[in-house]
Amino acid sequence: MDLDRTTASKKLKQNIEVQLSEASWIALVGELLEILRPLSTSDSEPKTERYISGDIRLTIKLPSSAPKSTAAVGTKGKCMPAGAGMPFGNCNSVNEKEGTAFEEQPQERRSSRLERLRSRKPGKEESDLPPNKDLAKVVKQFLVPYLVDGPGTINCNQDSDPAFHCVEVLANSPESESTDVIEFVQNTSNNFGAYHMGHLLLEKIANRTILHQDSIARILDLEKETRHWGQERTPECSLFLSELYYDMGLQSFETSATCSFMSEASYHLCKGFNSVELSALDALIRSCELAEPMDVDVYLNCHRRKLQILLAGAGLEGSSLNNTPGLISSSESQSKESLRKHWSHLVAEEVEAISQSASRIKSIISSSENSKKVPVAAIGGIQALLLMFLCNIANSCFSKKSFGLGGLESIEQAEQCYFVDTAIAFCKLQHLNFDVPIKSQAELIVAIHDMLAEFGICCARGNGEEQEGTFLKLAIKHLLALDMKLKSNIHSLNKGKETKFDQQTSKDDQLKMSEQHSRSTHPEGSPNEPRSNVLDVEVSKTDKDEAYSLGKDAVESVSVESISSHLDKEATVKNSDSNVGYGPDCVSSNGEMENNQIIECETELTEDEREELELIIDNALDQCFYCLYGLNLRSDSSCEEDLVKHKNTSQGDYQTKEQCADVFQYILPYAKASSRTGLIKLRKVLRAICKHFPKPPDTVLTGNAIDKFLDDPELCEDKLSEEAGSEGFLDTMMKIMFSDNEPTKQQNSSSLESPDPYQEVYRNLYYLLAQSEEISATDKWAGFVLTKEGEEFVEHNANLFKYDLLYNPMRFESWQRLANMYDEEVDLLLNDGSKQINVLGWRKNATLPQRVETSRRRSRRCLLMTLALAKTATQQGEIHELLALVYYDGLQNVVPFYDQRSVVPLKDEAWKMFCQNSMSHFKKAFKHKEDWSHAFYVGKLCEKLGYSYDASFSYYAQAIALNPSAVDPFYRMHASRLKLLYKCGKQNEEALKVVAAHSFAKSAKETVTSIFDGLGCESSESVVHVEDGKSSSNSKVVDFHKLENAWNLLYCDCLSALETCVEGDLKHFHKARYMLAQGLHRRGGTGDLEKAKEELSFCFKSSRSSFTINMWEIDSMVKKGRRKNPGPSGNKRSLEVNLAESSRKFITCIRKYILFYLKLLEETGDVSTLDRAYISLRADKRFSLCLEDLVPVSLGRFIKALIMSISQDGSGSCTATDHVEHLLEKLFNLFLEQVNLWSDIWSLPELKSLELTESSLYGYIYQYIQLLERNVKVETLEAINEKIRKRLKNPKLSNSNFAKVYRHVSAAWCRSLVISMALITPLHSRLSTEIRGLNLSGGALESEQLLCVDLQTEELWSSAFEDPNHLKNLETKWNPSLSKIKNVIIKRVSDEDLEAAATLLRSSYNFYKDTSCALLPSGINLYMVPAQLATETYIQPGIDGVDILDMNTSRKLLLWAYSLLHGYCTNVSHVIKYCEENAKSRMKKGAGGSSTPSNATNSTSQGGLFFLAVLRTRYCKPTAGSDPEPGTGNTSSVPSASVVPLCGESNSPSGASSDEKRKISSATPNLLQCSNNPFVERSSSELQNDADRRS
Repeated sequence: MDLDRTTASKKLKQNIEVQLSEASWIALVGELLEILRPLSTSDSEPKTERYISGDIRLTIKLPSSAPKSTAAVGTKGKCMPAGAGMPFGNCNSVNEKEGTAFEEQPQERRSSRLERLRSRKPGKEESDLPPNKDLAKVVKQFLVPYLVDGPGTINCNQDSDPAFHCVEVLANSPESESTDVIEFVQNTSNNFGAYHMGHLLLEKIANRTILHQDSIARILDLEKETRHWGQERTPECSLFLSELYYDMGLQSFETSATCSFMSEASYHLCKGFNSVELSALDALIRSCELAEPMDVDVYLNCHRRKLQILLAGAGLEGSSLNNTPGLISSSESQSKESLRKHWSHLVAEEVEAISQSASRIKSIISSSENSKKVPVAAIGGIQALLLMFLCNIANSCFSKKSFGLGGLESIEQAEQCYFVDTAIAFCKLQHLNFDVPIKSQAELIVAIHDMLAEFGICCARGNGEEQEGTFLKLAIKHLLALDMKLKSNIHSLNKGKETKFDQQTSKDDQLKMSEQHSRSTHPEGSPNEPRSNVLDVEVSKTDKDEAYSLGKDAVESVSVESISSHLDKEATVKNSDSNVGYGPDCVSSNGEMENNQIIECETELTEDEREELELIIDNALDQCFYCLYGLNLRSDSSCEEDLVKHKNTSQGDYQTKEQCADVFQYILPYAKASSRTGLIKLRKVLRAICKHFPKPPDTVLTGNAIDKFLDDPELCEDKLSEEAGSEGFLDTMMKIMFSDNEPTKQQNSSSLESPDPYQEVYRNLYYLLAQSEEISATDKWAGFVLTKEGEEFVEHNANLFKYDLLYNPMRFESWQRLANMYDEEVDLLLNDGSKQINVLGWRKNATLPQRVETSRRRSRRCLLMTLALAKTATQQGEIHELLALVYYDGLQNVVPFYDQRSVVPLKDEAWKMFCQNSMSHFKKAFKHKEDWSHAFYVGKLCEKLGYSYDASFSYYAQAIALNPSAVDPFYRMHASRLKLLYKCGKQNEEALKVVAAHSFAKSAKETVTSIFDGLGCESSESVVHVEDGKSSSNSKVVDFHKLENAWNLLYCDCLSALETCVEGDLKHFHKARYMLAQGLHRRGGTGDLEKAKEELSFCFKSSRSSFTINMWEIDSMVKKGRRKNPGPSGNKRSLEVNLAESSRKFITCIRKYILFYLKLLEETGDVSTLDRAYISLRADKRFSLCLEDLVPVSLGRFIKALIMSISQDGSGSCTATDHVEHLLEKLFNLFLEQVNLWSDIWSLPELKSLELTESSLYGYIYQYIQLLERNVKVETLEAINEKIRKRLKNPKLSNSNFAKVYRHVSAAWCRSLVISMALITPLHSRLSTEIRGLNLSGGALESEQLLCVDLQTEELWSSAFEDPNHLKNLETKWNPSLSKIKNVIIKRVSDEDLEAAATLLRSSYNFYKDTSCALLPSGINLYMVPAQLATETYIQPGIDGVDILDMNTSRKLLLWAYSLLHGYCTNVSHVIKYCEENAKSRMKKGAGGSSTPSNATNSTSQGGLFFLAVLRTRYCKPTAGSDPEPGTGNTSSVPSASVVPLCGESNSPSGASSDEKRKISSATPNLLQCSNNPFVERSSSELQNDADRRS
């Protein structure tokens, strides 16, 4: 090599001899380092004697005999090729220390591992990354196990690591090396020193073989020592040194060392890089892409080499550009950060190119014959470089700031995108190796997802993407394809032929549903249901049609191949979105499975292993859907907590129409192929999309053909019903729906032809959303559809199908579902309405009846269109049956439209047309399938239309023959026979013959037939007799009796047949019981009335109640009975219910039966059961709302029964009189409780009769009042008055009749008080014991006043509004007693009358408070007389001191009662105050009785007892020997009336003994609790103690 003499050293004449130990490169390098290393020390250090300058010429002394090179330690070791890729150290150490997310125990049982996998959560909530965490290590932990390495699967062994593989090189032998060294020494003899010599040596070695790692380390040390010598290295040498540093970095185990080596590699690459090598690689890559066939090996290796060079130039995180020698000087115009970003951008572009190249290669090598040509080593090398780039980004970007503190805002968005794209490219490269099993592919996706989630970017977008979730979209597509691949392998193994699924017949469906297969393979509702429900598709080996496209609505089955074809085409169209459009490796473009070996491998899995693999795919898909769309696919299972909410998990709220359209286009193929279970899991996404597409555009809604068809009042359904099912019916319907024969443009246009960019969304969204939604209102709470919310719910769901039909008018399923929805709404409106609203309330509501009629019409018309689209005879028959039932439903006399009383269906022309349409459709359905129910309903319609009974009976007989065990046609047959018998009478021979033809008992039929035969013979004989002039009257009588016998025989036969319908488990078949009761009642024989009541009472009584609704809806569960007698064929057969009963029909039956049962109770005089029925109907919690209009009927029946019983017992014994009083009391209480209904009772149609009139009803009320007055029932009359006051606070404001009753009660109460007080008023003169001992000459008695009473009886019995006969009877009975009360001074009553007097005072006070005196009886005259006249019995008015009291009757009664109790009188205001204070005290202390009507009598008696206790304590006689003498002054002062309390116990006179006091006290123990008495001398505590001792 020529030397550059221009740089000759000044010390040229000096030289240093260096002796080599051997002629080898490493020995020469070692000697140079010995000289140069001391020179690299600081200049401040003193130079020792051994110091040698680096600029003195070296003279190399070679050994005398050059030995063979032994410097290459471990020559059998491995050589390191330039550019070998080794991103990390020993993989085993990583796996052993760190483990992986999918680590398994090799000896663990499959079942245990499967259970562990089920319970394992996909990951944990990512925690904040600590600032000092080695994030590159995190990346390696996730991806190391999935490096592709040869025919095996993944790289887990250092020996198999491609980074340790040597590239074959031509290495020189030791002899050739010695020769080369000698030659080099000779050529460099004129060197300028050690620096120069080292520089030349590096240039020489750059073109030679790279030796062992130890040699590389010394060479790199030499490079560092000579770097700043001042002479630039050649580009070749710089690139060589860059490769050496790069290889050392790959082999390093320490992150810091790796970063240092990579920084040095970047430095040398920059020094030697001049765009010559990269340009060549780009040209070679382009050539490979154009070549046919492509050389995949060269293609991938070019990408690997280019990526390697760019990574070396980019540098790694942690390397300081300040520490990179020479970099600053060479790039002074660029900042360190911008340079790093520039290189990273170049690497990212290459990563994207590799990702696209992987897709391109996959399409080339997807066929089985090319699958073995995949260059696995090149794939592994690229993956290793990608892994290095991921580690670089992780350490340089994600660790800049604590992830939890800074969030996504602190991470550079560009490097996020680079990271995501690199992870995707890593995954795609794995897919190029077809030897990788499905499990490893799924686990790699899970690992990458977890890794991205660890850094909080699993939903991040890739570089150049506008939408989030680039990786997740790829993952979902590939996982779904893996699931299809697994299923296809299973199908091919088990069946070996195409598996067919239930398909929807819509012409507008791109893909077909396969719900039947999904349910048969994986029952719906399983918490571990495989994701095949999301993409449950048909697998077809023969379908190779590649015309599949999102823009076409072709009618074709779904296949794995068609979806793959779409995905591949999507990748071709959207190159900018290559990651999203990437097609998985499970299917090829030509629709064939690409690797039979993989199929065989996968199909050899055990059942547990296959289930485990399905779970892995399911879990991965669930998490991907959740993160990408915010869609929790497990939201309806028990595993909801297993899904992890990552930091950037989507909330599922799409913001724009464009975004929603993109999402919809993405999920559309899978949504169309999903069963309903899968669509439910997409419900949240579909709802979010629908928020931006709530309805079609206005241009589509204008002139809405669907709404016009459903609601057009001019449309003649009758003609359509006649034509339904015939040829050309579809054309007729389309002409009606679309005027001028112009169907909607949406019907024949595809989304690609439509100007609306969202046409595909509108065409499919509403139908898919309707399938995913819970559109059935039946699952809501009872009465939901009756509310506004329920109405809006039905309307919203119906609109989904109507919107779909605007774009797909020929979709059979939408018409069918829409018809069912409207029919369900009608059912719920009527069923819930029948339970919660009575007929009157229903008719007052204008909305609900209109909704029923509208939904009925729409349901019929939807069914007509469904019938036109039906393709099979089975479908047509079913739709005919549905149409017939819809028409029939509008004919029934059921609640809430009709009340079974006065509001009944109007049988007009429209009603008849409904009957005919229903019959027509039932007959057409019968032609498709001979079902017994069709014949059964036709028979009922014949009866409704008035056809001959023979016609209806023949249809019933046909239904019985088709289903002999069905009770419904059997019951209907014999119920109709019974109705015909009592309708036509006993002399209609033709009717009797029709009934006899269908007899239940064979013997009955034979007997009646013989009777008719006899009638024929007798009839011919009678003609002869008439011709002979003989009378035929006897023969007519005979005929009448024979026909009557035949009628009775047939009637009994019908009853016997009906009895079999309620036997055994059919005891609750209430229809038959009702007809039995009807039949017995109409027959009217001896005991039939009681039998009828007993039969029907089964429905209305139980062991605990004499009246309760003991009925249940008839359903089609196990309801079997037996026949005691043979049927027409002579065989005994069991019967069972086959037709369920609707709720509205059930309520209707309850109403009918109650009305009839109440009638039976009235006719049998069952008053007690009627009483209970009336109470029960008001209080029944189940049926009170729907039966409230029957309460007046039950009340009226109850009243009529009471009146009938009163009339029967009116004249009889004392016991009968007491019973009458009890019945009258019941009647009066009914009047008080239901005064508002009283006026309506006699207007009810069921109760109209001569016996029940308004006047007669009130006559019984007055009769009861008169009875009470006759018997002087003061307490009862007072209680009645209190009931009236409590019932109506102001009785005067009530109706006139009620006010009249109130006046009668007041008058009777007043006269009863007068009579009662007159009876206990003392009439004989005597010295009162209370004035004994008083000072008559000047004591307090002189100021007291006495009361004198004078009754005018003629005025007492005079009343303008009462019955004069009743008053006359009273006068006759009581006048002898009352006439004695003439100017009588009222004295205190005797001791035995004290209780009565106290009661009368209390009652008089209540009478004073609660009654009006305007119309009260008069005739009571009161006078006030001085106390000096107390010894007199009678006082003549007009004498001195006698004052006449002018006040109303109630006050007079109050003064009279007070005087009787106290023996004297005072001012009336004081008496009133006295009573008020004592009433208040009684209420406070609780001594008084309750004010409720039921306790009125008891309270009155308790008040009287209390007064008795007070008076006896105060005025009782002293014991013998203790009486005070008159005038001794030992007297008690008489207290003022104004301070005498009502309750309390005063001290007895001083002469009263303690025994007598105890006797008085013990007589009223409960009345001594009141102690609020200021008059008593003893304290209240003493009284309480006495009471305690007595108790």
